[in-house]
Amino acid sequence: MSDISTVDSGQQTAVRRRLKRAAGQVLGIERMLAEDRPCNDVLIQLAAVQGALRAVAQHILSCHLQSAFSSVAAGEVPAADAAEQAAYFAGLLTEGAPAQRAQAGRAVR
Repeated sequence: MSDISTVDSGQQTAVRRRLKRAAGQVLGIERMLAEDRPCNDVLIQLAAVQGALRAVAQHILSCHLQSAFSSVAAGEVPAADAAEQAAYFAGLLTEGAPAQRAQAGRAVR
């Protein structure tokens, strides 16, 4: 299944804003380390960055799935192919075992 889906230009502003916020948080973590801040403070900020990136990834996955469903509905792509690819990308975003993600990746390619 070819991938031609993109993030809608109207939604890109929100996605970019979230990414810039996460980038700022990463820079803040670097400063915290340089200032010898307590590990618990650093870990809280790391969790915040992970959450922000996870939200961006889920939003982009949603855009991709909408495009895939449209392609299936239009008869351009077999439903099984779209489902397999959706499972692969969803697996990349979960905290499952890396071996499971690698196996899923081999199935899609």
